[in-house]
Amino acid sequence: MVNQVLNMAVVIKVSEDVKERLVKLAGELQAKTGKRVTLNDVIKYLLDTHEEINSEGIDKELEDLQIKMDKNSSMKVDEVVYGKQ
Repeated sequence: MVNQVLNMAVVIKVSEDVKERLVKLAGELQAKTGKRVTLNDVIKYLLDTHEEINSEGIDKELEDLQIKMDKNSSMKVDEVVYGKQ
């Protein structure tokens, strides 16, 4: 039997202003490349660019933030981004 890898989509939460910025960047990349650009392409582009700039991996600030996160962090992010309590 041949192993098949499923490319499953996942849902991520972003605020409306972040979505607008991603869409704007998608338009810029599409104009530059002449090809259709998805939000996934934009996120991959940003991650690739970050990795190029920061060849040592996650910088100290992100590392510190990661250490501070706990099991309730997802709810805290929702509170900050969406104002939920």
